[in-house]
Amino acid sequence: MLRLVCVGVLYLILGCQAAGDWCYEHAECAPETWAVHYPLCGLNSQSPINILTSQVKESRTLGPINIYGSSRSTTGVVTNNGHTVEVVLDTVYQLSGAGLPDVYQMAGLHFHFGNLQLGNEGSEHLIDGNAFPLEAHFVFYNTKYADLATAKANEDGLAVVGVLFKIGESNADLDNLISVLPNVDHKGDTATTSINLEKMLPNTVSNYYKYQGSLTTPPCSENVAWHLISSPLDISISQYEAIVSSLYFTTSDSVEQSPMVNNYRPPQPLNGRTVFKYSDGLSTNM
Repeated sequence: MLRLVCVGVLYLILGCQAAGDWCYEHAECAPETWAVHYPLCGLNSQSPINILTSQVKESRTLGPINIYGSSRSTTGVVTNNGHTVEVVLDTVYQLSGAGLPDVYQMAGLHFHFGNLQLGNEGSEHLIDGNAFPLEAHFVFYNTKYADLATAKANEDGLAVVGVLFKIGESNADLDNLISVLPNVDHKGDTATTSINLEKMLPNTVSNYYKYQGSLTTPPCSENVAWHLISSPLDISISQYEAIVSSLYFTTSDSVEQSPMVNNYRPPQPLNGRTVFKYSDGLSTNM
């Protein structure tokens, strides 16, 4: 396996893919090994974390999360990238508020999940040690930079809104996405579907946790303003089963087919960072 060392801006933009594959499913390239090939993964402000609600700092000055964009359904390109399912929308959505210094534009969204055997485990972030079956990440980049790649190389480049899901009622807002998963079951597969982002992520969110952290996958750059919505959404057990039974980490012609489950990084040490909580006392509309 090729092991090159990448440094500086080139490392952050390219992710040092030549340094060796990273994965979730094999011991030799699982999250515990990432720092060997991607040194940023071993730094002190990594994500995800376990949020201890008794230790968060209440803030009244952050303000709500604001999402701007079309309230109508839009086309989303769904891709199995070999690590998760990611969705890129053809409509511009922007993020502001929540103490952010600039306006951020949405680059895409993706998901982390467990499997049916592990019950509720699957989310990357924990709350008081409790995991959830599914976590969606809505990734935004700072619009003062020309593009996502440039933003990734700067300390204020990225902001992510995380949404947790719990087993409960059926979530109709996920149906269109789930329906195309059989068409993207293997690495490299793509499909299109219709998504109404406003249904998945309200245009105003008034209850969330915020902290400074990193990408949860290599290169693990520590330039992410994290916003984790405090109230989870519902997903039915049948919907969850459809997600965790439909996908593979591998290509369709791989000799060994590897089901895509447990694609989450374990929580990382807080190392003295402050986690803020903003709440206006009202519902999150979720």
